[in-house]
Amino acid sequence: MKPFELAKTVEKYAIDIRRRIHKNPELSFKEIETTKFIVKELESFGLEVTNWDDFTGAVGLLKGSRPGPTIGLRADIDALPIEEEANVLYKSTRSGVMHACAHDAHAAVLLATAKLLAKERDQIAGNVKFIFQPAEETPPGGAKTLIEKGVLENPKVDMIFALHHATENKAGEVGIHYGQFLAASDQFTLTLTCKGGGGSAPHKGVDGIPIAAEIIMALHVMMTRQVDPVLSALISFGTINAGTKFNILADKVVMTGTCRSLDPGISERFPDMILKVAQGIASTYGASVDLKYEHGYPALVNDNRATTIVEAAAIEAIGADKVKSTTPLMAGDDLAYFLREVPGSYFWLGITPDSGMIAPAHTSKFDIDESALATGIAVMYAAVHKALKEI
Repeated sequence: MKPFELAKTVEKYAIDIRRRIHKNPELSFKEIETTKFIVKELESFGLEVTNWDDFTGAVGLLKGSRPGPTIGLRADIDALPIEEEANVLYKSTRSGVMHACAHDAHAAVLLATAKLLAKERDQIAGNVKFIFQPAEETPPGGAKTLIEKGVLENPKVDMIFALHHATENKAGEVGIHYGQFLAASDQFTLTLTCKGGGGSAPHKGVDGIPIAAEIIMALHVMMTRQVDPVLSALISFGTINAGTKFNILADKVVMTGTCRSLDPGISERFPDMILKVAQGIASTYGASVDLKYEHGYPALVNDNRATTIVEAAAIEAIGADKVKSTTPLMAGDDLAYFLREVPGSYFWLGITPDSGMIAPAHTSKFDIDESALATGIAVMYAAVHKALKEI
């Protein structure tokens, strides 16, 4: 049977799994029941399972009948702190928590792929590791810890693949990209401290709010003038908090935001760039600034050879007309840590029905076209077989 035909044989299983996980979402680093469920399923396939008392997530190891390379497949499993408003039978049963980024679907695809491949272990030359990773949504994320726990070793993973839902692609499609794909995603807190004063006599004090406004605008300009325009650099402010009363000048302004870049070198420059601009403006008005900068997930870079394998596997599984070339995004994913250690490829799984987007990701009415699951299974299955033969 062809990959998509095989995927259809486990489609109902995948839908049932996805709905079960969707109804029982758990936040980052708290995926205890989700992990127990995944472990039970993996064990039912006859896989060797590794999990930990001090950390959520699990790894299933499928050993083939003959020696060969080891392929890793990764799915994230955490949910988001959002109250679900979708009117579906599988609506979240946990107040204030929902799978609003399709990690339930990612896990279902990986379990269904494991179920298919487990039936073929006698035909497999090599190994497959099914990595169910916690806490993709919450930095520092779960990937680094799993790497430290040795999920890429014993046996050593030679190549790794992962998918992520994409509202930009229709259900039945996948999106492929070579090279730099997702951005390094950092966060910062910039605190401005000044004299303050009375709103009726601003000349006797130092007003923090207009100084903060000037800093924010200058930092946006900085990104267009201190970074090569051919490269990507982005700064966005998410919060600004200041003041205590309508007629009192703010003596403290706290701003938080994020910096993104597809280029690792630019990401390393961000803290100095921000501090120099902010200090220069603040000192002009007799104020001071403090910067707390946290580097988040690194830029995600797809390996060309691995991406070639995924693209060829996708064409085999679903047809060339369903395999789309996609563009980089300024979003982040901690799969980037895996790709620093092992060549691999991250691709989009289209989840949008022909009628149009159900609701944006990270919103309370988000949902997917479940026909996408069979597509994900077929591509993952085909990618494993192709990689085992070619690397």
